[in-house]
Amino acid sequence: MEFTQDLIRSLHSSAVFEGIPVKDLRDLLREIDARVMELSEGQLLRRAGDCMDFYPVVVSGIVQASMPQGGQDRPVAQFGSGESFAEAVPATLKHTPVNIRALESTSILCIPAKQLESCTSPHAFLLRENLSTEMSKKIGVLTQTLSVVGEPRLSDRIMAYLRTLPQDADGRVEVPMNRQEWATYLRAADKSLIRELSTLQKEGVLEVDGRFIRVL
Repeated sequence: MEFTQDLIRSLHSSAVFEGIPVKDLRDLLREIDARVMELSEGQLLRRAGDCMDFYPVVVSGIVQASMPQGGQDRPVAQFGSGESFAEAVPATLKHTPVNIRALESTSILCIPAKQLESCTSPHAFLLRENLSTEMSKKIGVLTQTLSVVGEPRLSDRIMAYLRTLPQDADGRVEVPMNRQEWATYLRAADKSLIRELSTLQKEGVLEVDGRFIRVL
């Protein structure tokens, strides 16, 4: 396919293509048979459980990763221009654990995994290294978020999140966000979070002092 100069410049600013000369980028994309996919607002790129045989890079627009649960989608991450959500491809999690949907008109560069792996160009090697680096940055965060919001009950999501935080010498953890931000992260209403924390205190499960919480 034809890659415009504007598209090449846009891609070249992405960390995925760092170190690859702009003059060589078009030839590399052709060699690995990369394609641009256009998504309309609300369109699904992949459903949870689907395989992906390509590395996706957002050219323009925004995509959202969300976990289907109880008939609803729980948002877990968003990716904008220049970002890759390559942690959703088979080389890492085998199947995407989330729904991937465009939040607005979006262009996605699709880099075929097999073609990239077999390409002998030095630039292809660098592209693989860059993708690996980007995945290593994000996979831990995504996996942690999925493990927390994947819990069906709010009390379980609270406990799962608290287990991700470092403890001080007294066994307390500090929640690094305000109550409203925490509720949003846990995909819960602010009042529901306050009520659940109060219940967990009364049941002797937690000791809450502002942002400091101890699991008893």
